[in-house]
Amino acid sequence: MIRVLLADDHALFLDGIKSLFENEKGIKIIGETEDGISLVKKYFDLKPDIVVTDISMPNKSGPEAATAIINKDKNAKILFLSQHTDDNYIYEALKCKALGLIGKNIVKNELILAINAVGNGKHYFIGKTDKDLQSILNKFDGIRVNNGFVHVDSLTSRENEVLKAIGEGLSREEISKKLKISVRTFDSHKYNIMAELGIKNTTELVKYAVEIKRRN
Repeated sequence: MIRVLLADDHALFLDGIKSLFENEKGIKIIGETEDGISLVKKYFDLKPDIVVTDISMPNKSGPEAATAIINKDKNAKILFLSQHTDDNYIYEALKCKALGLIGKNIVKNELILAINAVGNGKHYFIGKTDKDLQSILNKFDGIRVNNGFVHVDSLTSRENEVLKAIGEGLSREEISKKLKISVRTFDSHKYNIMAELGIKNTTELVKYAVEIKRRN
């Protein structure tokens, strides 16, 4: 029997998750909470086998609560259940030593698989292999701050400037004018950045650039 502590700041969502497991053999919901501070307290009061928590919560975020728990109990097993499953969120989950992250739009059977995997101490990030997870760690670990500006170590100074401008929401023409380069040169930098970071399309690049900006 896997004993689960749930955390989410939406009461209706909590009720929905609980109802899924009312007659489920092998999984038992032993507690629930709607904020991060309470999650930490309830974890040590109830000692669940696994915590299933949202990332965005009041008082303490999911990753902050997870870090507080794991700092005191290195064997704690955390699974994030979130609307956000982009690479930067996976990175945050991995850095706080959570074992999984899945989207809130998954079906019941997928959630059961995730709970069982994490309950057994295994990673569960939908569609991600261990190699993928290591690539995500390497990509975001390469970010550093120098004189208040976020740099990615694998990129040139000019490429970092282009990445910063993309994160500011500027168009290719605006970036070209700001950096005093041609549009063709901008495109060349853009594709070099994508190749270096393993980013497959412009949408993913913009998301990554916005995350870099957020870290400033």
